[in-house]
Amino acid sequence: MKIKNILSLSTLLLLVNFAFAQQSFTLEQAINYGIENSTAMRNIALDQADAEFQIKETASIGYPQLNGQIGLTRYLQIPRSIIDNTKFPGFDQSMLPPPYNIGSIDDIPGELRYSEFTAGVRNTFSGQLDLTWLLYDRTYNIGLKAAKQLRKLVGSQVNATKLEITNNIRQAYTATLIIDESKQTLENNIKNIDKTLFETRELYKAGFVEALDVERLELSRSNLDVELDKLEDQRSLLYNALKYQMTYPVEEAIILTDNINTLLLNALEVDVNQDIDITKRPEFQIFEERYKINEFNLERFRAGYYPNLVGFGSYGLSLSRDRLFADTDIGWLPTSLVGLQINVPIFDGFKNKNSIERAKISVEKIRNEEIELRRVFELQAYNARIEYKKALQSIATAKKNLTLAEKIYNTTLIKYKEGIGSSIETIQAERDVYEAQGNYNQAIYNLVVAKAGLDNALGK
Repeated sequence: MKIKNILSLSTLLLLVNFAFAQQSFTLEQAINYGIENSTAMRNIALDQADAEFQIKETASIGYPQLNGQIGLTRYLQIPRSIIDNTKFPGFDQSMLPPPYNIGSIDDIPGELRYSEFTAGVRNTFSGQLDLTWLLYDRTYNIGLKAAKQLRKLVGSQVNATKLEITNNIRQAYTATLIIDESKQTLENNIKNIDKTLFETRELYKAGFVEALDVERLELSRSNLDVELDKLEDQRSLLYNALKYQMTYPVEEAIILTDNINTLLLNALEVDVNQDIDITKRPEFQIFEERYKINEFNLERFRAGYYPNLVGFGSYGLSLSRDRLFADTDIGWLPTSLVGLQINVPIFDGFKNKNSIERAKISVEKIRNEEIELRRVFELQAYNARIEYKKALQSIATAKKNLTLAEKIYNTTLIKYKEGIGSSIETIQAERDVYEAQGNYNQAIYNLVVAKAGLDNALGK
């Protein structure tokens, strides 16, 4: 009894673990999961944070800047100075030894005329605070605008990345559903041929058909097994591709809850005559933000000819003593100042002029790129319309051919069972049905992809 309870508990735990190890996703849920877990989206989130800090970093240039200095200097040899004794009011030439006590002062030798003395003290301890403030600088104002424009550029990249992730997951999700549908169809076909094969064997035992008819059906059945193995391999690859696009753990199971009919209905709901507005595409919005940033760059160089205004102030204390910690010596000596400084650019060797010309060239190149970008996007939009219309026609044709192939197969099968048809005709009709089913599934995939391409081209 205890062993049975242990086994039941183990089975329950396995089922619970299996349930937690797999998740179910609609197409929309798969897209949301992929966006939330995408490495590219995480990097863009970091880019957004970096853009915010770049704005703050640029803005900080215009804030007051306060710097402090503390220094200690000890003279191993105190500087000495030389003085001319003859320049002092108390100098008396007559006190000099002969013959220098009379005559011209210029004749007095250096050792008598000059004296050296120690200037300063051995130790100096000082502290100082310096304040600077950029009160006006046109280049700074333009740089701050450019930094804020970078925030919009990163925001546009978010939309473009989301659209790319959405398209990749939609295609992978659709392809996976198609392979599941094909697998289910093939399994149904195997059931049908098994039934036909059983009936043919019974007819052979009764002597109504030849052994060749049975062998042909057995060969056809074997071929279906081979096709099923191929589909299983393709299915595993497509599921792994979908997990990769979703950033989903490849070792965990995944269940797709949408079906082909749902995607097909969504793909059919398109107004092919809607106006084309390429400015809604996130790629175009990224281009526009880049263009504005380059214009700010040009304006920044032009602003280099304008003067700027800087305010400054300083406060310091110094202590100079032979004995640094002797309280009886002279104490701290303060120093303070404030001021304004206007910096006026006069001549920089034409450096700024050449920078302006280069910036003009960059702006002109972007204008040319815009013309080409519009042409490319408009071409993509018109081609996407053509592809979508072609996919609509293909799916209608594929559906019609599938219906016709199934009708022919059913008729051929009836004739075969009644003894007025051959097994060759039945097998060929069966193969035509398989081919028509594959073409129809492929047509569905092409339509879904074409619809996504049209939405992308129209900036949806």
